[in-house]
Amino acid sequence: MPSFCEKYAPITLNMLIGNRIQINRLIDYGAAIQAGKKIRPILIYGPSGTGKTAAAHAFAYSNGFEIIEFDASDYRDAETLQKRLLPATTSRNLFGSKVIVIFDEIDEISSRFDRGAEGILAKLFRDAKCPVILTANDYWDRRLVFLRDHVERIEFKKPSANEVVSLMCDVLKKEGIISVEKATIDILANRANGDVRAALNDLEAMVDASPELLDNLGMRDRKVETFAVLDKIFTSKKLASRNAALASGIDKDMLMKWIDQNIPIRYLSKKDVANAYAVLALASKFNNKATRTNYYGYLRYSNDLMSGGVSLQNTGYISTMNPYLFPSVIRYLSTTKAERQYIKAIAEKLSPIFHVNRKEIVNGYMPLLKLMMENGASVQGEDNVLLFMEKNFNLEKEEADFIKDRKSD
Repeated sequence: MPSFCEKYAPITLNMLIGNRIQINRLIDYGAAIQAGKKIRPILIYGPSGTGKTAAAHAFAYSNGFEIIEFDASDYRDAETLQKRLLPATTSRNLFGSKVIVIFDEIDEISSRFDRGAEGILAKLFRDAKCPVILTANDYWDRRLVFLRDHVERIEFKKPSANEVVSLMCDVLKKEGIISVEKATIDILANRANGDVRAALNDLEAMVDASPELLDNLGMRDRKVETFAVLDKIFTSKKLASRNAALASGIDKDMLMKWIDQNIPIRYLSKKDVANAYAVLALASKFNNKATRTNYYGYLRYSNDLMSGGVSLQNTGYISTMNPYLFPSVIRYLSTTKAERQYIKAIAEKLSPIFHVNRKEIVNGYMPLLKLMMENGASVQGEDNVLLFMEKNFNLEKEEADFIKDRKSD
């Protein structure tokens, strides 16, 4: 017997709940394809359970496409992609039917790619004669750098609790079920935290179930809290802490900053602190290497070192009394955010004038402008200098003053 999720899977885009603007973009995308326009692949990204895959399938059904869906376990290396993927997507279907390619959770698939696979996919995105839709949890995941220039992105967000409640009530009405109370539906919708699939699974579990089951379902927040992950890393002497870190929804760069800040808070032995920092430094080295080479297999070593590797440096001399400290580097960046945004705005204004990028403006040209204003004010007067800056560099008085008063890095 099909589950609620299978039975009530949307077959048209308008059957999806929430994300109306995003759904309209997909409808426009379909209209453009039907009109014969060449359209770049679409990447739908957002939290789990928000309808990304359902939207891709509903798009295919609505536009009469035959679905070719790729699985991570079968399409991981360049040779397999070359032999199976490209012919399927760059040639016409044997029976003349329209085809759409769906890569579900491309961020998970890409973590298994061998060298060369990314190049084959980039070629697919350029040459495919059929529509391509990809789904991912996080568009900004480093593993997806290779495809960002080739896709149009659509962000799916969590539907509201009211929208989830409405869907659940509609399902119960169609099933003829009256045994689930409205209060229970409200609780399930709030616990689902925007995960429609989880809400329907929990709803199905509650049909004809005793009320006590509701307490056992728990909150549907799959992200392990930062402090809980840190506890696993600092108090464990086993590699099991690796699993806790990898299973959490915490950004790995952010987690590394938390670990860096709190090693001396938890480890009392100077030797343990030194060893933990050495391991963390090696993890950071693999992180940087992954970024430089675009080979994210190095992240496997980084993840192991920053979690299990740090755990293994624990010789038993730990403190559990002091609270965890928020990473100072993040606190610094937060306090200087407004200043950095102002610098960025000025650099964007000056960049087309000097024909260099923003980084060169900040590091090279702002110090020169500062020196020009300081020397010019003593000869021409401050008002004349400000007029010169406005006329030649389109700088307002506040912006010129900011450059003049800014301390050199």
